[in-house]
Amino acid sequence: MRPHAVALWRAAATLGLMPRLGADCLQVPTHRGPVPIVTERFVAAAHRAGLPAHVWTINDESTMDRLLDLGVDGIMSDDLRLLLDALRRHREAKTEA
Repeated sequence: MRPHAVALWRAAATLGLMPRLGADCLQVPTHRGPVPIVTERFVAAAHRAGLPAHVWTINDESTMDRLLDLGVDGIMSDDLRLLLDALRRHREAKTEA
């Protein structure tokens, strides 16, 4: 989707809404400039609308952990080993809980 769609999704998510705009999933950056896109409300609104939330391009451990805790459905990364380690840690933490 184009940047205006991402901006619309972000604005709608603050109201707990998520227009589908013909999308099958949301693939967005974590931020647009200083404005956070992927927040707890964003992910929850996407899931209520039946839209998986995918985030790109994440190459640091702490951001991966935060996004997994928010419940994103996919993370795109240039560092596959780091992503696999984050997914493994997140799965283990959920199993222990």
